[in-house]
Amino acid sequence: MTNEVQVFNGLKIKEVNGQVMFDAESAAIGLGIVESNGKYVRWQRVNKYLGENSPLVEKGDFITEPQFYKLAIKANNETAERFQDWVTTEVLPSIRKTGGYQAKPMTPMELLETQFEALKEVSADQKELRGEFAELKEQFGLPNDLRKRFTKARNKRVVEVMGGYYGTAYNTKKLRNAVYRQLGNVIKDRFVISEFASLPMSKFDEAMRSTQNWQPDEVLTFAINGANEQALLEV
Repeated sequence: MTNEVQVFNGLKIKEVNGQVMFDAESAAIGLGIVESNGKYVRWQRVNKYLGENSPLVEKGDFITEPQFYKLAIKANNETAERFQDWVTTEVLPSIRKTGGYQAKPMTPMELLETQFEALKEVSADQKELRGEFAELKEQFGLPNDLRKRFTKARNKRVVEVMGGYYGTAYNTKKLRNAVYRQLGNVIKDRFVISEFASLPMSKFDEAMRSTQNWQPDEVLTFAINGANEQALLEV
């Protein structure tokens, strides 16, 4: 099969200096590394999977057998698994039986080392993605469900410190507004935000604890107690 391209159900393969080479485009398509329409190869992702130390590949290029395995491992989908099984159980054995491929196959240990290196790169990619997600959590505010939970916790705490829904203090609008305002200012100052919707997701739990444990200052506490005690005296 020396330097002659053979096609196996769309997969193009040739031998160069005793080494099996895979057409990068047909290999990527078989492994599912394509756009949503299934027709165009995602070359940026292919080159990322191959690693920074690998020369950039594009349409018309061929990749080595270890590179093919690296793409198969990184692709990590059912299409890739089926394609890799087909290549390793049918295509490559068929090629090697012809006698045209005389190079020594990778030993199990060599194949394991290749797979291990690929898995390390996957782990590094995942770590990078986690870092990017953490940054996004800092940049964007609370989604609606967390915003509602925070608002509910804030309302509950205001009711608690004012002595309940039916207390005179809570039903005094001016006093109730003062409590909301003071609690709001404490949270905004602590987390350096202008509005609650801007609270970073990563600070949500801390903000919830701060809200649930908050106490009004002495002046506001005196006003709340005075309003509730006055109501009791009038009964």
